[in-house]
Amino acid sequence: MRLKRYEIPGEIARNAVLLVASFLFLIPFYVAIVNVFKTRLDIVRHPMSIPFGRLTLDNILRNLFAPHFNVLIAYGTSLVIAGLTVGFVVLFASMMSFVLCRKKHAFFKYAYLLLLAGLMIPAQVILLPIVQVLRRLHLMFTVQGLLLMNIGWYMPFAAFLFVGYMRTVSPQLDESARMDGASDLRIFFRIIFPLISPCVASVIIFVALWTWNDFVNPLIILGTSQFYTVTIGVYRAIGQYVQKWEDVFAVVFIAIVPVIIFYLFMQKQFVAGLTAGALKG
Repeated sequence: MRLKRYEIPGEIARNAVLLVASFLFLIPFYVAIVNVFKTRLDIVRHPMSIPFGRLTLDNILRNLFAPHFNVLIAYGTSLVIAGLTVGFVVLFASMMSFVLCRKKHAFFKYAYLLLLAGLMIPAQVILLPIVQVLRRLHLMFTVQGLLLMNIGWYMPFAAFLFVGYMRTVSPQLDESARMDGASDLRIFFRIIFPLISPCVASVIIFVALWTWNDFVNPLIILGTSQFYTVTIGVYRAIGQYVQKWEDVFAVVFIAIVPVIIFYLFMQKQFVAGLTAGALKG
């Protein structure tokens, strides 16, 4: 009984701290959402209030196809880059991780360590060499160049997750399938890949969100190209000295809607990917 008396106040205090922290994190989100549907005068005078009688959709409709932020170009470019990046990273990193995890030769061990070294290198350090390589390959200011850069940059992270998760899968499954005459490709796609689906979901969520929210790489690699991502579109539409707050909130809202939908759709898979490895380990 004494333990319960001490546990209840501790649990209440912990929940209170989490509630306050959640409230603080939700304040910027609340301000951004509320001010999307308000006029400039209401935003300036009462940024936290909700004037139900004066709410409007004009801010969103006016900025859907603005000269510096065409929603079709921004969404289309970001979806193509994020989708192809996620697809190639998941495919290549998972197949490579299967080899690194199952082969016992020293070469693969050192290759994995060298790959993990990429996680410790800041992006700003290698940005200039990447630009020079893409320029030599005539891929600067192209979507292909940005896609190639993203695939190489996210491969170490994805391989780190895949290798750690595949080590929880028993090698006896591989040996049984190989005794039945299955090739390595068949073993991977028919046995291993379905078993690592929670880890695949986690990689998809991380890589997709990082690619969608990336700003520096698209800004430099795409440059003045006719194609631009959502983050670059927001930067072009808002600029440095814009004080039209109704347009600022509207453009930001248009940019974050796909991210919110994607997170709500994938949140169960995300939680499963974080907990499955711990439960197996």
